[in-house]
Amino acid sequence: MSQFSSPDDSDERDWRACSSPRIHTWSLRPGWRSAIFLIPIVAASVWLARTAILVAKASYEVDSLSAADLQRALQQDPGNPELIHRLGWVYAYNPVSIDLPESMKYLRLAVEISPRRWDFWADLGAVCDDVGDAACSDEAYERAESLNPMAPGLNYSVANHYLLTSRPEKAFPHFRKLVGMDPEYLGNTLRLCLRATQDPQAIFREVVPQGKDASPRFTFLMQLASAGDYEGAMGVWEQMISGPDHSPSVPMVKPFLDYLLDQGRVGDAGKVWDSLQHAGVIPPAPVQSDNLLYDGNFEGPLLNTGFDWRTAESPDLVFDFADSSTFVGARSLRIEFAVGRNSEYDLVSQVVRIQPNTSYQVSAYVRSDNLTSDSGPRLRVVELGCGECAARMSDPTVGTTPWHEVDVDFLTHPQTEAVKISFWRPQSQPYPSDITGTVWLNDVNLRKVEDSPLDSSRVRAR
Repeated sequence: MSQFSSPDDSDERDWRACSSPRIHTWSLRPGWRSAIFLIPIVAASVWLARTAILVAKASYEVDSLSAADLQRALQQDPGNPELIHRLGWVYAYNPVSIDLPESMKYLRLAVEISPRRWDFWADLGAVCDDVGDAACSDEAYERAESLNPMAPGLNYSVANHYLLTSRPEKAFPHFRKLVGMDPEYLGNTLRLCLRATQDPQAIFREVVPQGKDASPRFTFLMQLASAGDYEGAMGVWEQMISGPDHSPSVPMVKPFLDYLLDQGRVGDAGKVWDSLQHAGVIPPAPVQSDNLLYDGNFEGPLLNTGFDWRTAESPDLVFDFADSSTFVGARSLRIEFAVGRNSEYDLVSQVVRIQPNTSYQVSAYVRSDNLTSDSGPRLRVVELGCGECAARMSDPTVGTTPWHEVDVDFLTHPQTEAVKISFWRPQSQPYPSDITGTVWLNDVNLRKVEDSPLDSSRVRAR
């Protein structure tokens, strides 16, 4: 038997009888009853329609740049934080309505009504900076950042605020956080910090990311160099090569190294090149007795930068640095004029550090196969940083020739720090002008001429 007793059926019947629903009906006839019923519904509809119209009108006017329109909108919807904030913004930035005290009043009111709106706090901080109220802007930006710490634009504004108020030590951590969140801000951030502080070393330490990705550091390096701050750039380079970038890739360094040479900063470029060799990034030049050229026999990989060989960038030409047809050694450079044009080509060139007022000779072995133009390739020497110094050239190679030696003797001027040695083909004046065919270059040497001094009038005029 169950411990629970059976329900009493009579009790159930009594409950159902007591709880049975009773439906009442109320007729809407006569007509006055219908009117009484509809009056509240109509009134509510009218109120809702009016409210919708006012909201729509206020929403339209919130986009207005007119303070008068926004004031009228506030009369229709007082206490609307969007309207109040917008009016504060207009009083701060609309040239027709600028009134900074009024702007502060409305922006403060907006954050009182909506204290969770980080954008309201940020706009208040900007206007506080405009009126020179650092305490106000500090509080506003701190509140904004606490509400939305990961907004890149806000971090940029906060960091800029600290720069404007001469507190770079507070600005730098925000800038580093910013470029970590969004690398698109890197260029503007670095330019702004440099203008504000003129301290590239501090910016490198405190702002530029120091992680595995080296590109931000090389961006900063190029920014300093392109702005003409070579001292700052070299200081940053020394920190890089002795720290996070002790073994950078050649393609990463190439823009900086080439820029230094293109701007005539031979000494700085030499320091970069030497530090790369010391770090093992660039192999030491193959031993070739007293040859001052780097890899004169084309035995190593082509770096195409710095003080190694550089080639012309032209679709007309085909280069092979490992041709087995040589005069000496295992490799030579073969150049094919594949298209046939009458163009000037600096076929292959190398910048070499040399001494002023010193006699040199550059020589090479060349052979050719069916070079069609009378203006064939030749050795050329150009003194860098000496615009009035004439280039010196060897005899050209034309037609089909066996291996033969070509050379140029020259004496450097007092201001010369480096020369560019090139295998160069100038445009041709007489017919036939277009050049096709193949030329080989091997055993290129640059040596001081000490034992038999050269006649300066001869080597400078040649």
